[in-house]
Amino acid sequence: MRTFIAVDVNETVREVSQQVIEKLMKRGFKANWVSKENVHLTLFFLGEVEVNRVSQVAEHISHRIRGFPSFSFVVEKVGCFSRNNQPRVVWLGVRANQLLRRLYEEVKAELVKHNFSFEEKFSPHITIGRIKDFPAAWQPLIEDITYDPITVAVDRISVYSSTLTPKGSVYRRIYECLFEGGLIKHE
Repeated sequence: MRTFIAVDVNETVREVSQQVIEKLMKRGFKANWVSKENVHLTLFFLGEVEVNRVSQVAEHISHRIRGFPSFSFVVEKVGCFSRNNQPRVVWLGVRANQLLRRLYEEVKAELVKHNFSFEEKFSPHITIGRIKDFPAAWQPLIEDITYDPITVAVDRISVYSSTLTPKGSVYRRIYECLFEGGLIKHE
């Protein structure tokens, strides 16, 4: 099962993501856009994982983050990752946050114990599109899109499955690991 671990966002972030996508489309960007219901902040992409191993990982993570303090982070600005001066991924920015980084480190430590490995760099962002085509002077067209900062409360993380389809990825929440303790399994 193709699996990832994420922090869910609120409805305001989902709405803003769609408004930003509309502006980018009007400005000539073509992309595989992330649907409103699929907007999230990825902590870890695990790739293909056996189903029984996913449940074990969820249990271990749930135990590890039990008692983690609830916190919030701020979503602000629009940016992109580029390669060879070509935009690749457009995202909503997440302001640097010590508790978000600590949550990432805690989950990572647990995953490493179970033989998962990852890039060292954690660069929190909310992907809204993977660019296929773009206008010539693309950079200012992305950078001048603004919105009011949005605060997102966090008291859990989720484990998702991702199924690739011709119409895009379909995400399904499998587990929620609550900071106050507890693991919710979704059918």
